Amino acid sequence: MRLLSDRRQILFGGLLTLGFAHCATCASAQDGQGEGCTLRSEQVDDYFSRTGQASAFQSGSEPIEPRSGNAQLDRALAQSLAMLSRTFNVLPGFAYYRDDDGANAKATSAVLLERTDGTVLFGLNLLRQLLSRPEHPDASIVAVCAHEFGHIVAFRNNLQQSLTQGQGPFRGEQFADWLAGYFAGRRKRERPSFPAVVFATTQQSFGGPVRGSHGTGPERGRAVEAGFAAAYYQRLDADAAIDAAYAYARNVI
Repeated sequence: MRLLSDRRQILFGGLLTLGFAHCATCASAQDGQGEGCTLRSEQVDDYFSRTGQASAFQSGSEPIEPRSGNAQLDRALAQSLAMLSRTFNVLPGFAYYRDDDGANAKATSAVLLERTDGTVLFGLNLLRQLLSRPEHPDASIVAVCAHEFGHIVAFRNNLQQSLTQGQGPFRGEQFADWLAGYFAGRRKRERPSFPAVVFATTQQSFGGPVRGSHGTGPERGRAVEAGFAAAYYQRLDADAAIDAAYAYARNVI
């Protein structure tokens, strides 16, 4: 499947300099009063039936299937997924899926690959949508992946239930947005040219005008900015960042 035009290939020429070289996001491409972008147990089989080949990323050299049609993009995304795994000490399976019911990305504690910490699913329609953005579509894709990895962190650290029980998905989504911002702050420290601001604008663009499953656009942007500050200015390590993200999400009014 070839998703990229020649123009898009030129646009992605800068990927390696960004370190992309991730997800709606889970930050969700469809907000409103929904259920967030984590899967309920009864949804897992349906979503897994719509996936391609899954991989887990530790070195960044693992192949992504199906390929996007741009080898540089695929290599860069694999490297970013490996960075996310190392940053948060999680190893989810990753797979594209057919999001014909609406462009989206999802996270679940269910395992598509053995010996992994849950699964991140990235919709092919969402991928196309993000690739069509005029500025830094690569960083937008990383932002979505970072959000989805935030949910995996919540699952792995047994935080998801306390974030969502009796409260709906909102606080769990704020937790994931905060950690996406934290990852952007880490990357900005490592590579000053990294377009960290795209993480905030991406998540904000998927927020609703009123608080829904993921929060309003401004609420999403503020969560990302708080995570960024914790990484870039406060230089919190990952364990402290998870605690800070949890406290932030629990205390959002």
